[in-house]
Amino acid sequence: MRIYYKKKFWAGVGALLLGLALPGTCLFVGWERFDLKDAVLTTFMVLSGISGILRSLDREKARQDRDEDRDERTRYNTYRSRALTFRVLFCLNFVILAGCFIGWWRSGEQEVYIQTAVPCMVLFIVGWITRIASDFYYEFKG
Repeated sequence: MRIYYKKKFWAGVGALLLGLALPGTCLFVGWERFDLKDAVLTTFMVLSGISGILRSLDREKARQDRDEDRDERTRYNTYRSRALTFRVLFCLNFVILAGCFIGWWRSGEQEVYIQTAVPCMVLFIVGWITRIASDFYYEFKG
């Protein structure tokens, strides 16, 4: 049996292992914490892993998956959606941070707003540094 698309194969193996990890740990810990949502998640992950493995072993399906991954329009849409997601999260994080500062200024209760503002501030700074670093990277890359 030949693997025609190794990337899809290893992704399927990973999904299969993740799907079997929860029932595997329940064998050692106990089944009292295993409920319906865990069963649905386990079933979905196992079926997704098996599907990925079987698609990577079929020549025609592997070729379709590889062509889909290499398609320029798909990659362009992926990059555009990632950029839009980053912009939306960056703005949302800024709004939450501004709301924390306004709430702190209006109420005077420092602990509540500072505990919320510190993670937002860290994410805001990391996003800002990431954006500057990526601008420099792509500017000098060509």
